[in-house]
Amino acid sequence: MDIRILGCYGAQLPGYNTTSFLLNGNILIDAGTVTSVLSLEEQINIEYILVTHSHLDHVKDIVFLADNIHLRKRTPVTIVTTPGIIDILKTNLFNNYIWPDFSLIPNSENPVIQYHPLEEGATYCMERITVRAVRVNHTVETVAFIIECEGKTVLFVGDTGPTNEIWTIADGLDNLKAIFVETSFPDAMQDIANVAGHYTPSSCCRDLEKLTHQSPAIYLFHLKPQYAGIIEKEIESLCKNNVRILREGETITI
Repeated sequence: MDIRILGCYGAQLPGYNTTSFLLNGNILIDAGTVTSVLSLEEQINIEYILVTHSHLDHVKDIVFLADNIHLRKRTPVTIVTTPGIIDILKTNLFNNYIWPDFSLIPNSENPVIQYHPLEEGATYCMERITVRAVRVNHTVETVAFIIECEGKTVLFVGDTGPTNEIWTIADGLDNLKAIFVETSFPDAMQDIANVAGHYTPSSCCRDLEKLTHQSPAIYLFHLKPQYAGIIEKEIESLCKNNVRILREGETITI
């Protein structure tokens, strides 16, 4: 698996882009930053978008991607997420007020985008890859994705604060190679993190300690850029050697 980091921050400033990972060149995991980074040809190659939740920093470039590939791509891009998140996207984004409904453009038989509802715990196959959704603890309906490819497993944890189920499941996964998990605020802002449903370095490291049978590589993302320097220092002092912070533009090969 090749995972290209298109954006990996929890807010946007020059040089800091919102969350989106490109898996094997044709699968997006969230879509906060797509069209400002990928060429038109690379955008046309996208076949699937896995959406962890509906917050704008994770979905905003779906609208521009749909516009860019309209009439240029022969098959629709499939948005894979839970039925509840699909309803939010339809009602609040692709609603013909905020943005045209590209699931009906140019027509319902040949749309630019289509939706595949993924029930929590169910498995969906995309070519050589299988994906499973597990609920996590955020302010809106949010899931983590467990992705398996050629005997290797990777976990992408959507925005979350302290939680249990995903770590219990993760600890029992076969051949877990890497976990991508957020850390948004410094420890001094723990109260805000609790209200917003996010990790701080301390709360993230405490949850990572729930992995008693696994020692995968841990990649941290979703840092608020205005606090990135503080968060990085706290992570360095708190976490183990297998934990590191993602950088935009790099590619992680699993």
